Amino acid sequence: MITRRTFGAGLVGLSALPLLSTPSRAETPRIRMGMLYDYDKDMAFSDTANELAGSVVEIQGFMAPHLKVDSDFFILSNQPVDTCPFCESEDAWIDTIIFVVMRERQEAINPGTLIWTRGTLDIGPAVDEATGFVSRVRLLDADFYRA
Repeated sequence: MITRRTFGAGLVGLSALPLLSTPSRAETPRIRMGMLYDYDKDMAFSDTANELAGSVVEIQGFMAPHLKVDSDFFILSNQPVDTCPFCESEDAWIDTIIFVVMRERQEAINPGTLIWTRGTLDIGPAVDEATGFVSRVRLLDADFYRA
């Protein structure tokens, strides 16, 4: 026979299932774009960036408008983007954007919506083979969710 006590205990147990099946976001380091560079050393990567390279991190920002419809990448920015930074050289790199390669395609959202992007931090100059974009910082195997 089910009583209020056993029913309540069952609900508590069921509510914990999502916590057991997904990794805690609290375990993922949350960093800001400004933490990636040592501004006293001509835009060299910071100790934080070097320590977290290869690790899964979360970075907050805004999805810039897509350059290509139905793409598996986007630009994460903490300010409006006026020019295509990937079409420039590494020397012209803007320190407030990150090239994000998604694990799987997600529907683009309004560029004014604040998001958290989670992926593997990859640093150092690179040219994306598929797009030809030049980048210094990337989040790979990434996904995002509204902040």
